[in-house]
Amino acid sequence: MKVFALDEFGKPGSVQDLPVPDPAEGEVRVKVAAAAINPMDVFVTKGFLKDRAPHEFPIVPGMDLSGTVDAVGPGVNGFKIGDSVFGVVGKTTLGRGSVGEYVIASAGSIANRPAGIGAIEAAAFPLAGVSAVEAVEAVDPKPGQTVLVVGAAGGVGSFAVQVLKANGAHVIAVAGPANAEYVKKLGADEVIDYTSQDVVAAVKAKHSAVDAIVDTVSTAEGLAPLTVLIREGGRVSSMRGAANAEELAKRNITGTNVRTSTTTESLNQLARLVEAGKVKAPHISTYPLERAGEAIDKSADGHARGKLVVTV
Repeated sequence: MKVFALDEFGKPGSVQDLPVPDPAEGEVRVKVAAAAINPMDVFVTKGFLKDRAPHEFPIVPGMDLSGTVDAVGPGVNGFKIGDSVFGVVGKTTLGRGSVGEYVIASAGSIANRPAGIGAIEAAAFPLAGVSAVEAVEAVDPKPGQTVLVVGAAGGVGSFAVQVLKANGAHVIAVAGPANAEYVKKLGADEVIDYTSQDVVAAVKAKHSAVDAIVDTVSTAEGLAPLTVLIREGGRVSSMRGAANAEELAKRNITGTNVRTSTTTESLNQLARLVEAGKVKAPHISTYPLERAGEAIDKSADGHARGKLVVTV
């Protein structure tokens, strides 16, 4: 099978041939149609996780996938050959990812593809979409409440804006000028250009406080100054582990660092939002297999709009 792989951390990858794998117990083999690139793939290919998780060389990146079940391992009851699925690889060993013709995935980390969503679109949903749902659930917005979304034009942010609107929130999106119209189309009620405005001052000019913050990009140093905007009893969720829950609790603010759990159940929850018309695919930039390295580099620069998807 053809895969995009790296022989060394931090080196350019190339299209290589690897044997077609067989699924073990609790696993399925998926014939991949498309695979999305996430920041995690940058961490894997650069070697940032080499001391934290086992790796297999050559390194095949990719967590998100969509495709067709091609083989079913022992003990798998929920899927059959020919099923159209989406999800994540769901394996603890890194380096046998989805950027290739076939991938082995845990049956517990995939779900049936939502009706009406194509294979390329479906690849963009799993990790970012589930992350957004969990980040929004962590701040528990009530209809009419005001929520600030930092990194609103990115993969998780694009979904978070939509999920918040589905919950009836008033959304203030923080994004660059090139993405202002994009996040408005996703449902943002207001947009703050972080390149030309001080975010805190811009929010305070129109609002006495916000009820919550969903932050997809900030470090702890970047998030802390923004939390002055949150009312007493409010909430903040961070996708970067940047929320200092102990310090925030002193101000009666609940801080949550989201650790995404992409399971069949969470994917089905996301699929229901899609089928109900409450969430749609974000902007997608596609790359052929031989240009997967460009997608990883684009993810690394931190300014990609929506999702980057490798087509196989």
